[in-house]
Amino acid sequence: MDLQDTTIKLAHPGKRFQGQFIDAILAYILAIIPFYLLHTTIGKEASIFIAVTIAVTYFLLSDALPNGQSIGKILLKIKVVHKKTMAPCSLVQSFLRNITFPLGIFDWFFIFFGSHRRLGDFMASTVVIKI
Repeated sequence: MDLQDTTIKLAHPGKRFQGQFIDAILAYILAIIPFYLLHTTIGKEASIFIAVTIAVTYFLLSDALPNGQSIGKILLKIKVVHKKTMAPCSLVQSFLRNITFPLGIFDWFFIFFGSHRRLGDFMASTVVIKI
């Protein structure tokens, strides 16, 4: 299956942004909970390290959850797939596509052109599609 297949529809940039926003909120929650549970027992610095590690790990690897869908993408009925094979996003692809997050708007700038893919999608050979 390929993008030339007319049954494949790329996800709208607004849905993609919403999905990333939901995942960012979830990553924040995943950081806050262990911090508050641990900061009195193991100390502030260690609990911050654990909390940040959990949040960043979720954010970087969440698109490799089953079917290429993070929690945000499940809620919005979109998924990340390999551009040519349409296989669900792998761990490496998820890492590559999400490592560009610090680039912010510069990364998202790419999505508004012909291929509707952000820089991270180009690096990981992925697309985000409707399901």
